[in-house]
Amino acid sequence: MSLERRLNIPTYQVLSAAQVAIVHGHTLDILENTGIAVQHTAALKTLAEKGARVDMTTRRAHFPPALVEGSLATLPKSFVCGGRTPEFDFQVAHDAPPICRSTGGAVNLVDLATGGNRKVTLQDCHDLGRLVDALPNTAFVASQTPCDTPLPLWDILVLKALLEAGRKHIWTLVSDSKNLAYQLEMLLAVAGSSEVLAQRPIGHGIVTVLQQLHYPEDEIERLLQYGRYKIPVKVPIVPMMGTSAPTTIAGTLVQANAEAVASAVLIDLLCPGTPTWYYFFIQAMEKRTGGTLFMSPEIVLCSLGLIQMARHYRLPAAPSAYETTGARLEDILFGNGVSVSLFALAGSFENASTGCVDRSMGISKEGLVIGDEIWGHTRRLLAGFSHETEAFGLEAIKRVSTGSGHYLTDPHTRDFLRKEIQFVPQLFAHPSHKGGGEGPQSLAAEATLRAAEILSRHEVPPLDEALQGELDRIAAAARKEILGG
Repeated sequence: MSLERRLNIPTYQVLSAAQVAIVHGHTLDILENTGIAVQHTAALKTLAEKGARVDMTTRRAHFPPALVEGSLATLPKSFVCGGRTPEFDFQVAHDAPPICRSTGGAVNLVDLATGGNRKVTLQDCHDLGRLVDALPNTAFVASQTPCDTPLPLWDILVLKALLEAGRKHIWTLVSDSKNLAYQLEMLLAVAGSSEVLAQRPIGHGIVTVLQQLHYPEDEIERLLQYGRYKIPVKVPIVPMMGTSAPTTIAGTLVQANAEAVASAVLIDLLCPGTPTWYYFFIQAMEKRTGGTLFMSPEIVLCSLGLIQMARHYRLPAAPSAYETTGARLEDILFGNGVSVSLFALAGSFENASTGCVDRSMGISKEGLVIGDEIWGHTRRLLAGFSHETEAFGLEAIKRVSTGSGHYLTDPHTRDFLRKEIQFVPQLFAHPSHKGGGEGPQSLAAEATLRAAEILSRHEVPPLDEALQGELDRIAAAARKEILGG
């Protein structure tokens, strides 16, 4: 039985059909009557031509319900994300076999075994890419934020490092449209042609919306660049309950859904045929202190509702299942324990972000290894079990129960021992501690050894000499133009 088979069971749902309709109705109201701010004149003109009601003075676009419904119906519902080599390709869809990915954007490298904490370097980005390349359950890698590179070049240099370090798909974070042009040149060089890049993009992009329902000019410019090659785009929806969103779960759910739908409609109207996810990262204000929570029961409930809305629209849900408020291993495991499997059972497609530490500010090699194993456990959970008649073992139960045999030697066991797989953990299978001797190593220490072993042994086939030279040339050209020499 393959781990890739999606279990055909009802997804866990927190909204009734009537409540889904209510959230969608409120979303249509917001998009038609509140509208979105689009700080890009050419985009506003295109939206007006496509049927939106546009006010060029306030630079707001309002979408009638029929236009919204039409875009939701025509958006790509299934697409491929490619690896540097085809064996790492995967299908993206709301009902495709679910995946997990590494965290992105971290500025700190945290050692969970020692508690050490330092700034991420470009070499760390290379090492992290190679580590993810070796992890069996992690589908792709995201860019980090190195602190030892010239700030105007960090995103270009990180993409180059990840292309060199691994073969898996990359979420390519980027700072502005000028730098994106160099990133696209690198992706085109590796893909070989614009046609191949569109068919199996080896990276996907990001358009950032930090102020609710507000799309800055350069973000739209980046979207248009991605759209020329039909490169999939994520728009992170990042409301914080109580500050940038209503304090209630229902209010945040409605606003986040409106932002997600608005982003999808914007992509469809400006860049037809460009795929997208329903990607969200819910936070909450800690009401006693004004601080930020990255995981709480309220966040989980809101996220479950949004997963359900994404599936209603047949868009791939991408919640931040692995996020954590704290930096201790105990915090990470608790946050993962109350979210990862639950989100997956609710029908999320992409589950982010393994290795995440301390409010997404940090990444941990140990966390990547632990998160990969957690996802291996979750994949096995989703694979379900055999439903064929013989699997129920009725005759075996009769034979053993009447004293004519033993399950270890029964033909049923022989037939199904390997047919129905058993998940074998690598990190969580510690021997019991019986006292009087040396106990098992800590999980953090075990994960440290595992990460070190991978990095010492795992070899990634290098880029061919001509392609490596082309990436070097693009990086040198970017350095010359952006830094002025």
